[in-house]
Amino acid sequence: MPVSDWEFWVVSVIALGGLFMLLRPVIRRKGVRGSCSPPPARPRGAKLTIEGTSVRDKS
Repeated sequence: MPVSDWEFWVVSVIALGGLFMLLRPVIRRKGVRGSCSPPPARPRGAKLTIEGTSVRDKS
């Protein structure tokens, strides 16, 4: 391995930077949400009907 050659170090730094940029989206920090993440879903109640009328109306 040519560790005394300056081109070796330049190419190594460029390769490590490229590898970091490729793996950055895959390895995320815990608790950090990306800009592409959808917002958390809000729970909603279902509208139940029996024979066309709301269940809440019959009570």
